[in-house]
Amino acid sequence: MHIVCIFAYIYEQNYTNKMKVSQIIVEKLLNDKNFRLNTALALGVTERNVINLAKSNSDNLTKMAAVNFYKSTGLKDDEIFVYEKVTYTSTSHN
Repeated sequence: MHIVCIFAYIYEQNYTNKMKVSQIIVEKLLNDKNFRLNTALALGVTERNVINLAKSNSDNLTKMAAVNFYKSTGLKDDEIFVYEKVTYTSTSHN
């Protein structure tokens, strides 16, 4: 019973809340070269790719490797993430 409840909670968190990085992270990525380079290193991409990801506020900026780097700089979860509520509609095809 508990496993089902935990699964349902995780499902809701992952699929009904679209996670993005905060404006704090976007600004740091666009304006702080060291922060940007270290994020690129964590993600295994180029600095230019990080700039493009920041400009579009891509979900790729929420990957665990990047989040671990953000946290290593002293940023907290509420400074790193913003959540957008996503609503889904179900259509039945019987």
